[in-house]
Amino acid sequence: MTPTATATTASTTSTAPRALLSQPLLQPIARLLPELSAYTLVSAAALTIDLIAFAALTRGGMRAALAGVIGYSIGLCVHYVLSLRYVFVTAVGSKSTGRRFIEFVVSGLIGVALTWGVIAIVADVLQWSPLVGKITAVAISFVVVFLLRKGIVFADRARAVQPDA
Repeated sequence: MTPTATATTASTTSTAPRALLSQPLLQPIARLLPELSAYTLVSAAALTIDLIAFAALTRGGMRAALAGVIGYSIGLCVHYVLSLRYVFVTAVGSKSTGRRFIEFVVSGLIGVALTWGVIAIVADVLQWSPLVGKITAVAISFVVVFLLRKGIVFADRARAVQPDA
């Protein structure tokens, strides 16, 4: 391969994801990526705390579903603090701090219910490893709770930034 062909291939390779994300159908996803990336990092930090609590509680003899709920709740508190600081712009918008916090907690409680239900089914009903239940619950809860927080808890941010028509 010639140096020119190599440079062209490298240039095409580096712009391919950008070109793909510029397609009309994928533009909403492209606009979401920075916030989703920050949310993912914040979630990873909260999940680490959640898993440490879950592991400690199950090793101490607590039932997996209850340990999952407690771990998730601790992670929820960590997530709230980090989300306010690093993910969602809260200075702009019409919601009061109290209302936003309540909505955040409710979205987290939905995640707690999902976590409990999934772990209970996987660990207690199916008799699979509690860790399999926890991993499955994490994936389901992540998607559902992110969509709730983006679409409801912090939704007024986008409307408040745009000028009135």
